[in-house]
Amino acid sequence: MKCQHCKKKAIFKSPRLCEDHFVEYFERKIGKFLDKYKIKNKKLLVAISGGKDSVAVSYILSKLKEKFNLKIEYFFIRLGIPVFTEKSEEIALKITQMTNEKLTIYDLEKEEGFTIMDIKYKPCSYCGMIRRYILNKYAFENDFDYVVLGHNLDDEVFFIFNNMFNKNITQLQRTGPLTPTIKEKKLVGRIKPLYFLTEEEILTYTKLKSLPYIGCACPNSLKSTQKKFKTNIEFSRDQKLNIVYSILEMKKFLPEEKIEIKFCEKCGYPTTSNICKFCRTKERIRG
Repeated sequence: MKCQHCKKKAIFKSPRLCEDHFVEYFERKIGKFLDKYKIKNKKLLVAISGGKDSVAVSYILSKLKEKFNLKIEYFFIRLGIPVFTEKSEEIALKITQMTNEKLTIYDLEKEEGFTIMDIKYKPCSYCGMIRRYILNKYAFENDFDYVVLGHNLDDEVFFIFNNMFNKNITQLQRTGPLTPTIKEKKLVGRIKPLYFLTEEEILTYTKLKSLPYIGCACPNSLKSTQKKFKTNIEFSRDQKLNIVYSILEMKKFLPEEKIEIKFCEKCGYPTTSNICKFCRTKERIRG
C-alpha cells in the first residue's frame, strides 16, 4: 500500500499516508482547528494527564505557539491513585522537559484534604467533576482564555451515543469542539483540538514522534461504560466523523439547556444548587 502523496510505504490506511505525510497531516489538522476557532493570541491552560491524548495535544500546541502567539501552561492534578498517579506525573514531567513549557502540579490531598481513593462509589464520575472544577477555578483565577482538553473523536462519539441511549437529548448541546468563556459566571471556556481525530490517529502520531505516554488505563476506569462501549462497538473513521458532523448540525434545532447558574455558598464558583457538587463531595469525605 503506497502513500497517496508519494511512493513511500503507507503506514496508515485512512488516510493512506507514509510516516512523513502522516505527521504533516496530523499537525496540519491541529493548525486548521486553531485557525477555524480563532485560537490566536490566547493564554491556554493545557490539562495533561500523561495519556496519549493530552501528551499529543501538549506537544503540538508547544510547536505551534509561536505561529499562533499562544501562552501555554501545562497543568497536572495529582489525584492520589497508587502507582498510576506517580507514573502519570513522570510522563507530565518528561513532556514538559521536551517542550520547555511551564508545568503546575496541583496536589489534591494537600490542597483539598482528600484523594480520589477516598471516593468509594463511582470514583470515575466524581474524578471528572473534580478535575473540571479545579481546572476551571485555576484558569479563572489566573486569567486564562481557555482550558485545553485532550478529548478525541472516539470520546465524542461515546458521549453522543451514551446520552441518546439514556434519552438525555438536551445534554447533546454540550458536545462540540469549543465552549465559550463567560467571565461574569466564572466559567472558562474549553477547547478540544483533537476533536476530529481518532484514538488510532493519535496513537500513531505519539509513536512516530516517540512521545512518552502512560500505556495503561486508570485502574478505576476498567469497568467504565465508556471502556465497554469502545470495546464492543466499532465504527470507521468516516462514520465517526459523520456522526459528529450530524450532531453538530442537529444542535441548531435542539432545545437549549435552560440552567440557572448560581454561585456556591461555600466556594463562590458556578453551580445549579446552593452548594456545588465539589464542596458537597469534600464535606462528605471529611465527615
